[in-house]
Amino acid sequence: MDRHAIETVWSGIARAHRARLIWMSSSVGGHVGSGWASGGMVRASTEHGTVTIALEGHLDAVTGDALLDAVRRELEGDPSRIDIDLSVLASFASDGAIALAHCRDLCSRLPDGLHYRTEGGAGQLALLSAFEREPQVDLLD
Repeated sequence: MDRHAIETVWSGIARAHRARLIWMSSSVGGHVGSGWASGGMVRASTEHGTVTIALEGHLDAVTGDALLDAVRRELEGDPSRIDIDLSVLASFASDGAIALAHCRDLCSRLPDGLHYRTEGGAGQLALLSAFEREPQVDLLD
């Protein structure tokens, strides 16, 4: 997948793919002027039935809620697959990471599933944190 497709927001003429940028307000973080506030940014793009949702900055409870809202909104379009890109996540809090586990529940019926992208760092640690307490499964002998 072309990584620039995640970074680009299209408008106007209909195209084979679309992208949306969900800005967090300055009161909860996001892009403020030329700097970053303490929160994060959620970007969503769609190409050929696959939705990519990228998280940037800090994943806290407010950014986690924005992620869940983005997933719910994208599910209305009946995608075949959702990718959550955590490769440029700078930091996270445990109350934000739990949103990653909730995404799995929301996407349980996708034909091609939910996939997480990490390249080590905070994104990988957030994902590990989200799933460190898996529910107990009873095994039958």
